[in-house]
Amino acid sequence: MPKAASTIRAVALDYGGTISLDRIDHQLREKPVDPAAATALRALYERGITLLLASNTLPCEMRWPALQQAGIDGLFRVALLSYPLGVRKPDPLFYDLVLASAGYPAHQVLFVGDNFERDVAAPIVHGMRAALVRSHGLRPGEALPDGALLISHVSDLPDLLEDM
Repeated sequence: MPKAASTIRAVALDYGGTISLDRIDHQLREKPVDPAAATALRALYERGITLLLASNTLPCEMRWPALQQAGIDGLFRVALLSYPLGVRKPDPLFYDLVLASAGYPAHQVLFVGDNFERDVAAPIVHGMRAALVRSHGLRPGEALPDGALLISHVSDLPDLLEDM
């Protein structure tokens, strides 16, 4: 990502595989927030970065109980959840809603997620920057487009944005 990345003003985050643990909490009825991800999101929020949740969901997935349990529900400007919205990634309207909710030009928005097509390629087409969260790197045949980063965990974001 170019040096201008320091102009990131908003971060839109996917949920599953991005800020969640990889197990279902049966009380929450969904995956809980990864504590290391919660710590990173608090650090971004304290720096004045606008946080948005941008996630494809099923009717049973609410996200808010998990965010509340982690104590980070108040960090997000908005939660764009596909089921109640009636539009899912990679529909272009979903990314238009992300940008409208962010309130910043597309080049100042970083989209973070674990799905190459929905969380990297599509946001890049909409002018955003993107970070692919993959602890084991790229898969065969994948190549990051310009404006995209590869990170192993969301906890990499605070240092990454500070160093740029």
